[in-house]
Amino acid sequence: MTPRTAVTTTCLLIGLAAIACNTGPPELGFWLVPVSFSSSATGSLTAGDLDTVASAARDEIVRAFAGYQFHLSARRDATYRVRVTQQLRDLRFKSDRGGPAGQSFAVRGFGGSGAVNFELLASNAVGYAPAGAPRAAIVEAIGRGVGRAAVHEFAHQLLPDRPIDSRTDVDSYEYGYAGRVQQYWGTLRWSIARPWLDQRLGRQAAAGNR
Repeated sequence: MTPRTAVTTTCLLIGLAAIACNTGPPELGFWLVPVSFSSSATGSLTAGDLDTVASAARDEIVRAFAGYQFHLSARRDATYRVRVTQQLRDLRFKSDRGGPAGQSFAVRGFGGSGAVNFELLASNAVGYAPAGAPRAAIVEAIGRGVGRAAVHEFAHQLLPDRPIDSRTDVDSYEYGYAGRVQQYWGTLRWSIARPWLDQRLGRQAAAGNR
């Protein structure tokens, strides 16, 4: 998602076992661990602010996968899951370089697990905010950025053998860098991953989400 993104996906074709694991709409688990953030534009985020961030992020996940068969929950044992953590460390580098925006690990047919970097995403949302943006709008933008990063990680987990990272379409969920204004303040859509998601999830009414 950023120049330091480390997305590692392990792709194993397991035949009949994989088919068995793919029955029914996939469950996407999403939740925030205890996180914090403070900036001159927002002050310290309150518990209410973090509720707003979580709600905006979930709305973005639902919007991204609208029309597909899936189920969104907060279950930490969901087949596919993304947690929002304070920071991430890029394991490719020995030195601390601030961490990537997101990481995922997946096994085709069995699910995946990932995380997104709250501190980095929140800082970016503030940094790319339009001049004079009200505090409430910035908090919402943090939530959108977090949700869109989670969408990108879910796509890696659902499509572990597909090269979804885009380097050209900044208005897409697939774009491989979170350091851009569109991640927080624009409107995103699917691009290269669309046909693969159509095949993987089916273009039908989405299952109920909670």
